[in-house]
Amino acid sequence: MKTVNPTDLQPTEFYRFMIGTIGPRPIAFASTIDNQGNVNLSPFSFFNVFGYNPPTLVFAPSINRYGHKKHTLLNLEEVGEVVINVVNYAMVEQMSLASAEFERGINEFDKTGFTAIPSAIIRPPGSPNHRQRSSAL
Repeated sequence: MKTVNPTDLQPTEFYRFMIGTIGPRPIAFASTIDNQGNVNLSPFSFFNVFGYNPPTLVFAPSINRYGHKKHTLLNLEEVGEVVINVVNYAMVEQMSLASAEFERGINEFDKTGFTAIPSAIIRPPGSPNHRQRSSAL
């Protein structure tokens, strides 16, 4: 058995241990929108469901590899709404494309070929390509 002390590693090194620990991992496709109406679609591998009453779904929109807040987090700070779309195998290539570091304000629905559809209750759109769950934070 290997023992790893997180304080002995750089964050990127420990990240590699973390992503290799649980597999396969579900991937969340988070749709958000900023105050100007720009849509963002980003995949998150740190994601799961933690309860049903109340419904509790968790994902980790934190910082990117350059140490800056991810666009998803910035949008959540501005608008506070997210649609969680669950990635399936047929979407892997498009999901990978959406993980690229696009400039803020670039619509990843357009870049990946997904069709954004209006949500019934909140502002960020979802996609008919897969199941989705909406939430206001």
